[in-house]
Amino acid sequence: MYELLKTKLSQKLNRKPLYAHEAALCGSIAGGTAAALTTPLDVLKTRVMLDLRNPSTEQLPSLGRRMKDIYVKEGVRALFSGVVPRTLWISAGGAVFLGVYEWVVHGLMSYT
Repeated sequence: MYELLKTKLSQKLNRKPLYAHEAALCGSIAGGTAAALTTPLDVLKTRVMLDLRNPSTEQLPSLGRRMKDIYVKEGVRALFSGVVPRTLWISAGGAVFLGVYEWVVHGLMSYT
């Protein structure tokens, strides 16, 4: 998604390569989108980890069963609990990481 956003922005601005802050924006959007879409999997992972802390649990449900239980008993809202802070955190990380990456790549390319 990051590369697609960079390509589309580059075409719109009619300029290649993009500046680091423009690539950072693309990284932020791509990271935030991925974070929001994968939040149910993160919720499932957290619930499984919490289940494993209880040594009295003999038989743990399958991942599919656990996901269905969350959905049926608690609804879609539970699957997306924490979506806003997670999305903001990963968006910021994507902007910093990919912005710095592009800045370094362009800096190194200018030496050749």
